[in-house]
Amino acid sequence: MQNRMFTSYRSALIRGIIALLIGGLAVFVPNITLQSIVIYIGILILLGGLVSLLFALRSKSPSGRNMLMTQAVFNLIIGILFVALPATMVKIFVIVLGLGFLFIGIFQLMGALNVRHDYGWSWIYFIISILMIIAGAVMLTNPFSSAETILIFIGVLMLVYGASELYMAWKLSSKPKTYQGQEAKDTHFKEL
Repeated sequence: MQNRMFTSYRSALIRGIIALLIGGLAVFVPNITLQSIVIYIGILILLGGLVSLLFALRSKSPSGRNMLMTQAVFNLIIGILFVALPATMVKIFVIVLGLGFLFIGIFQLMGALNVRHDYGWSWIYFIISILMIIAGAVMLTNPFSSAETILIFIGVLMLVYGASELYMAWKLSSKPKTYQGQEAKDTHFKEL
């Protein structure tokens, strides 16, 4: 039996339209989209905190209650921060991401320099490590613009993906219906 989720023109059409909508929002209104995503994540964290609080209040075990209460308080604080200060939370995320890129690039460069005598010089490894260091430095110098740029890049990828899904939907809708290599005919069955 074929999986119709990936071969149906309707599912390709739906995926394409959703990807185009998300990509369009990311490209044309990245600031609003980015902050909306952060607020949405904050609401989800708040809901998780409320559920943990509910379970903590219903727990009969003191150790379980303490653990759930700690988790609830932490989630509620983080959720409130995400909802109340979305721009700040985006900057913090990009700063952490920038630090990660910077450290990964530095460690990768150190590794390339250490093994060059044994295995020769790998230009690709060197270029990637330098690009990681540059990306980390750029993200640290202007976090919010970096976040918008990343979101716009992802938006462009989503637009390309959405267009390819629409093309796939068009191709699948014009594909002749076949069964075991023969053209399929519509048949009407009588109820027995």
